[in-house]
Amino acid sequence: MISDEADTPINPVSTIDELLRMQIEEGNLMHLKKKRIVYNEGKSATSIFYVLKGKVKTSKWNEDGKELITGLYHEGDFIGFQALMEGGRYRETAEVIEEAELVFISREDLSFLFQYNTAFLLDIVRILTRNIADKQEQMLRMAYSSLRKKVGEALLFTYQKYNPTGEEEFSLNISRCNLAAIAGVAKESLIRTLSDLRDEHIIQIQDGKIVIYDIHKLERIIYNDDIRSGNE
Repeated sequence: MISDEADTPINPVSTIDELLRMQIEEGNLMHLKKKRIVYNEGKSATSIFYVLKGKVKTSKWNEDGKELITGLYHEGDFIGFQALMEGGRYRETAEVIEEAELVFISREDLSFLFQYNTAFLLDIVRILTRNIADKQEQMLRMAYSSLRKKVGEALLFTYQKYNPTGEEEFSLNISRCNLAAIAGVAKESLIRTLSDLRDEHIIQIQDGKIVIYDIHKLERIIYNDDIRSGNE
């Protein structure tokens, strides 16, 4: 933990990278297997987590027991920000979906840095603002999109999240249950729609993994172009 033992405030770190290195040196590193829970919805928010390696999802469950994935996170992402900043409880459950290493940073350490480092605070606010905007956009899509469009958006969202450089022949190694939870549709409906997209040569399915064969057609689905009409 960062501490101030002198009369004059000490600012041991000035960037997020320095903070992460210090936390790792202090042993604040978690090694978690797939399906391990990072934190549960409703639990008091005492830390934020940085994904050093692996993949994590956040999700909520409705009264019918249906899961809605609210976020996907991988190397370089923070999770648990909003709840910690609000001083309340986690609003969702975070679960590892690919073996992960997470750096955890306590509320006390963050509060100390916020007090003495304005630049650091601004970096954190920017990250928090981006996370909130992403979730708001996802909620709007969930509310107003058709089944076909929801699946297309879930595929594109996952592709862009895990393949930010646009690598060709990139395959999505994600379970159908998780993809359905991102799209906000039933698993059976997702599978039928994936089959349609495969028949239309928009995606390919290889050993259970999804390869986006034609990213432009997928984008046209999202922006309300009717691929099946042949108006290309």
